Amino acid sequence: MPHGIELSFALRKFIEKKISSLSRFAGDILSAEVVLREKSGANGLFSVRARLALPGRDVHGNAVHENFYAAINQLVARLARLSRKRKTRFEKGIRRPSRFQFAARTPTDLRKQRRVRHNEKLSERSIRSLSPRVAAM
Repeated sequence: MPHGIELSFALRKFIEKKISSLSRFAGDILSAEVVLREKSGANGLFSVRARLALPGRDVHGNAVHENFYAAINQLVARLARLSRKRKTRFEKGIRRPSRFQFAARTPTDLRKQRRVRHNEKLSERSIRSLSPRVAAM
């Protein structure tokens, strides 16, 4: 999607070629949205943003450069790095454990533990309360 600029056929093909090369890192790309802009106020700076729609979380990237082609190359490098990071994360199987995995103990075990801790605290208090009396005798 060009904003405020003309998108030539050659530039469009270049973007399609570069984005399609990301399929080796993320073969499950559902869609890609690329936004091209000329930065207002900054002479000769171009901004390129992209979002790769993937199952799960999307991958976002942006780049700013004086040349459109260089900005697109920077953007693709960033998206490739993020996609590679996502791919290795899935391959290694690093997942956040759910909160229910930690609840391996049954409620009766937890009650027993609480009772034992409570009794230990009571015995410590009684020993502390007796120690001044013993010293006074």
